Amino acid sequence: MAVISLLSLIIVIAVGVYTKKNIGIISLAVAIVLGMIGGLSSSEVISGFPTSLFLNLFGMFFFFAIAQNNGSLELLSKKLFVSFDRYAIVYPLIVFLVSALITIVDPGGLTGYVVLPAITMSVGYQMGYNPIMIGVLTIFGANATLMTPVGVFGNTANLIVNDAGFPNYATQILLNGTILFSIAGILVYIGFRGWKRKQHSEDMLSLEDNAAPIYLPAFNGQQKLTLLMLILMILSIMFLNTHAGLTALVFSIVLLLAKAADEKDAFVGVPWETIFLCIGIGNLLSVIDSMGGLTLLSSLLSSISTEWTVAPLLGITSSIMSFFSLAIAGPIPTLIPSIQVLNFSTGNSFMDIELISTVINGGFTAAISPLSLGGAMVLAAYGTLFKPSAEERTRVFNKLFLVAIVISIIAGILANAGIYSITTSL
Repeated sequence: MAVISLLSLIIVIAVGVYTKKNIGIISLAVAIVLGMIGGLSSSEVISGFPTSLFLNLFGMFFFFAIAQNNGSLELLSKKLFVSFDRYAIVYPLIVFLVSALITIVDPGGLTGYVVLPAITMSVGYQMGYNPIMIGVLTIFGANATLMTPVGVFGNTANLIVNDAGFPNYATQILLNGTILFSIAGILVYIGFRGWKRKQHSEDMLSLEDNAAPIYLPAFNGQQKLTLLMLILMILSIMFLNTHAGLTALVFSIVLLLAKAADEKDAFVGVPWETIFLCIGIGNLLSVIDSMGGLTLLSSLLSSISTEWTVAPLLGITSSIMSFFSLAIAGPIPTLIPSIQVLNFSTGNSFMDIELISTVINGGFTAAISPLSLGGAMVLAAYGTLFKPSAEERTRVFNKLFLVAIVISIIAGILANAGIYSITTSL
């Protein structure tokens, strides 16, 4: 049954990718069927439903749907970039740093991924920079702080790590993400020859009229209240250790009562597909674990792991899985529980936090792939800003895919260099 349960995960991902249906919904259905085959009762299958994860994801995403709906975060982002013309020579660095900062302010990660690329790429192009490079730096900047423990993804990853029996590594996970994606940002800058501006010719690429600089109004009362609630929410989660999702719902209710957004629009703005992707695979993994599937996976990986290959193997496997599923839903909950067994099989050659960070960061290096949210938003922003031909769009698609592959391989190899051991003293 362990083999069947593990194969079911592969089949679910393959069917979801092939049919373009939500893998989470398929996972929920397969979890019930698999449980019946394995002799688990419906109540046992349901007990594996990640209730805390669901509340965490829904609460945080609901709050940020309100913030997106009333334009507070988008306006804040634009105001941060509107006066950067005088700093054109260090604009790529500014993009990376501001994207990282915005992701701390917006721990839902949506602003860095969804809102910023079009803004940063437009401004960067007018300064003479390659807009694709600027788009990639925007996503990597967001990834650098995406594991903030008060954010959706960081909080979820920490829950997975804690459930696997590890101590609280929240600070180290965040800092190791910052280290890896800072290195990735430098490599992208070098690879795109970022020091050479005006790499494009005006007759080949030009901004659409609707991408021209726009007048930025002052924050209105609703937007000011939203930003205040955001600050209070972050402080509450950080210093009072309140549940992230439930805390977000409390402040969401305050905003709705203050008419800072429309309730129906807020519900529509919640990325339900992402939520069900996470909880669906989470429920299926619980059933697979009960049937010995994850133990079998650990044994298989142990059989091909050595002191020199275990870290790259985990990192690159996490990246490959993330090309076809959300990192926080697929590779992270699948691979994290296998770390202790793998590490022991190689003589405990790594500290646990090193391999944990390898899996988490490896999963998010694939985010710049056009098949993932980050790369898809860069490609969409490029299409909106420049209206490229089909041939040019394909070229950009291939370039983003190549960046994702190269950075994923480099990240896996870097795990052997001890870059994640720097934070172990914290």
